[in-house]
Amino acid sequence: MTFYIFDVDGVLTDEHARPSEEVLHTIEKLHKQNEQLAFITGRSRKWLADHIFSSLNQDEDWSGLFCVAEHGAIKGKGPDIDKWELDKDFVVPDEVKEELLKISQKQNYDGLIEWDETKESMGTVESVHGDPGDKEHLKETQKALKAYSEEAKEVADKYDKKVVVSTYGVDVIPPDLSKKVGAEWVFGQASAEGKPVYVFGDSHGDFIMAETARQCGAENVTFFWVGDGEAPESQDDHITIQSSNRNYARGTLEVLNNHI
Repeated sequence: MTFYIFDVDGVLTDEHARPSEEVLHTIEKLHKQNEQLAFITGRSRKWLADHIFSSLNQDEDWSGLFCVAEHGAIKGKGPDIDKWELDKDFVVPDEVKEELLKISQKQNYDGLIEWDETKESMGTVESVHGDPGDKEHLKETQKALKAYSEEAKEVADKYDKKVVVSTYGVDVIPPDLSKKVGAEWVFGQASAEGKPVYVFGDSHGDFIMAETARQCGAENVTFFWVGDGEAPESQDDHITIQSSNRNYARGTLEVLNNHI
């Protein structure tokens, strides 16, 4: 049995945040092979329910699927999101969210980024996605996210929070929250000892999931890089890094097709 850990944005989705049906159907095949599966993402549980779980085969028993939303603030098993638990220690105060919301509503961000109302623990904006193939709009949203992240950092610093920039969004979260929290919970539920662990990520922040797998007893970990730019470097001889030939969900599919 192998443990597969997936980030979601940029791993199960394309560059416009659209989930890949092909990738999800391939994950269904892994599920039928009785592999252990986990999603660890910065997305909200509602987003996962609407965009990921709704595309999975409902006739299958997904109760053993480990799910971590909002980096680790929300955790649960299976697609019934109402049963997942929110850790209130990781909730950003409303006054912080209100300041961030005001920044996001500035005219220069109109049509480029928007406030994510579905987040429960953090303050988040995400890209307003244009038409597929509209590279100019994509470039403008990336510039807007960068500019917003710089403004958000001033608010975050004032309240002792941190800014996390992802493929499609910017989160302001507590300083001790990262995907390490989510990964530790997953490996506390199901041991990684004696199992190969495959971690899929598209940002350098995702690499902490591979490092956490090692800290939790996994002897052989492979980190599959499907992001833009250079893959992170490993200082651990027991963590292998492999880069796909393609980015985003297309890269994930390329890797998974070799595992079915």
